Amino acid sequence: MDEPETQPADLLPSLAKVARGSSILFWGLPIALVITTMSRISNWTDAAYPIGLLLPPAAFGMLWYGLYILTPFQPQERIWQQALGQAKLWGIVNLGLAPFLHWHHRAPDEAYFGYLVSLLALTFIFYLMTLNKVLARLGAMLPDETLRLESQLFSKMNRALLVMIPVGYGFMFLLSFISDPPEFLLRLLDFALGMRPWLFMAFVLVPLSMTMSLLWKTKEAIYASVFNSNE
Repeated sequence: MDEPETQPADLLPSLAKVARGSSILFWGLPIALVITTMSRISNWTDAAYPIGLLLPPAAFGMLWYGLYILTPFQPQERIWQQALGQAKLWGIVNLGLAPFLHWHHRAPDEAYFGYLVSLLALTFIFYLMTLNKVLARLGAMLPDETLRLESQLFSKMNRALLVMIPVGYGFMFLLSFISDPPEFLLRLLDFALGMRPWLFMAFVLVPLSMTMSLLWKTKEAIYASVFNSNE
């Protein structure tokens, strides 16, 4: 008779960490996007030095810390912990590459820095893909049936959109090795370059906004389950 009462009490601290981690990830995603975009298009990193150097690692560190807080939740679930570990690994890679945003802006002619910034953009996409996988696994363990269905549906949709970016990177990489590419490939590349703002909205901003929506709904589902269990 005592076990059903003590089990929810044991889950409360880990659920509180999940809610806090979801909130950190919710705010960390737009902060990281704004900071990285401003690092590319403006000179604020030089004007605000050394803060300009520290802000990108701080933003990506925030995204890694939000995942780290989720670790104590359901440690016995192997699939959940495996998905969480993959996302944390990509978060570490992002954190290690973040300082090169500042150095690339200070030395734009240095090809090495440009390659690493492009690599950061690619690894951030993989981070978002694994984060959506984490949210799908997390939603499956929470008692909210609506959240479970939405997390499964939208996480798959987000990953399907995000995977098009590495495919595009691979296409452009392979095209660079073709000395005389076909005309239709060149036209396709010109069309993609001309549509970059719209492609960015479709394949980055849309999955990012839906990921933030899932994070917010996850936090709200946890709060609702806690308050309903106390009534």
